[in-house]
Amino acid sequence: MSRIVYYSKMFQAVPHLAQVERQLPGTFVSSRRSTISAVRHLYPDFPARLESRWLSLFYDGKRKLREADVIVTGSPYRRVLEPYTAKKCTVFHGTYMMLSKSAFQANAHYDLLCVIGPRMQQMMARFADEIAVNAVPTGFLPFGEFPERSPAQREAVLRDYGLNPEWRTIVYTPSRRGIGSWDLLAQQLLVKTPAEFNLVLRPHPSQSLTPRARDRESFRKVRSMAAQRPGSLVDLTSKPLSDVLSVADLVVSDANSPAEESLFYDVPQLFIETSHFSRESIQQLAEQECMHPDDTAQLLTLYDCGPRLFLAGDDYPIAPQLEQAIAAGSQYASARQRYFSWVFGSRDRQAGQRVAEAIQTYLIK
Repeated sequence: MSRIVYYSKMFQAVPHLAQVERQLPGTFVSSRRSTISAVRHLYPDFPARLESRWLSLFYDGKRKLREADVIVTGSPYRRVLEPYTAKKCTVFHGTYMMLSKSAFQANAHYDLLCVIGPRMQQMMARFADEIAVNAVPTGFLPFGEFPERSPAQREAVLRDYGLNPEWRTIVYTPSRRGIGSWDLLAQQLLVKTPAEFNLVLRPHPSQSLTPRARDRESFRKVRSMAAQRPGSLVDLTSKPLSDVLSVADLVVSDANSPAEESLFYDVPQLFIETSHFSRESIQQLAEQECMHPDDTAQLLTLYDCGPRLFLAGDDYPIAPQLEQAIAAGSQYASARQRYFSWVFGSRDRQAGQRVAEAIQTYLIK
């Protein structure tokens, strides 16, 4: 029987890898204790081992990597994985909003690339004459754990989170430290969101799992404020994102991967823009990355899926913006569907099975 190792430093890849592991059992390995702890909490049936460069006598993650026949991961990791003889596969963590030539080249060393959907196929096709890879369309893996929505399911999740099932639910998913809106908006949402809403604040995993002193102080302050507001939850990646999105009536985001994922449920959107990150800055970044203009134009249509709010200072009318974004949800439904179809293709939960089949076909002899 082939020995399979699932590897990632970052937690963001874990929901992807867990879907494949359910089809092809193996061991998860990471060099980060915070990632190992999160895996053991959210995926207790997924065996997890720590890999340490200096303490390999005490932790067997490095041995698992040496003995593996196949290594499955979600990031480039070329130098990290190069010493190991196993066949290697990437399933691309997140939704990979920008697959520039350089980003594609960074993943070209893999023996198998599992393609998320039409957008990724389109971007790869731009460079097919220059970069030869073994790429197979498989779909978006985290959808495999997205629950079927129903009134009973919604009530059960909200009650488990200590929230009010009678209220509508706003989910806030900012981007990572440096470009995200957390420092500008998290506390303001707790103060200004109308009382008859549940409010779930979920900072980016890079902050919640590996916080700096500034992050820890921010979380302490925000949690203290949330404790004073009924129907509030600050989720530092202790809940599955799939469950959080399944109960959302509105997603407030920095136009990021969680916003794209929430379109599985056709959730209304409100996009936050700041001086650090906006529609214009994404366009500038895409130009710097030499993305094809047509790909950039389609990427920016994410902002057509809901209203936008630019944050300038502390005095902005967030409450009416939240209400209006929910009320206007149906006006943006066709744009959301077009964008979802471009990024992901079909709405199904079978990507884990397709990835497992591709690994068995191309990597396991």
